Amino acid sequence: MRTCPHCGAELDPNASETTECPVCRNPVRPPNPHAKRLYLTMAVTAMLYFILLFNLLFAENARWLIGVFALAFLSGIYLLYVMYHYFRWGV
Repeated sequence: MRTCPHCGAELDPNASETTECPVCRNPVRPPNPHAKRLYLTMAVTAMLYFILLFNLLFAENARWLIGVFALAFLSGIYLLYVMYHYFRWGV
């Protein structure tokens, strides 16, 4: 039995995936399947840029710095891709 995440009212089992709660009138949608991947990618990208910040301060050679920058940049590009799918699905 589906329930409203806002007020807890029971919803009609034959209702469509995106419906309106009869009690609180809020739209009830299924969870976004891209949300978990978006949050994980955001955390990884932020961590890589944080590591890059300290590598800029304390790097001993440029090879390590270029590698971390490349990973952070590619993670940011992948984050844009995941954000596109997340918001295309609907928030």
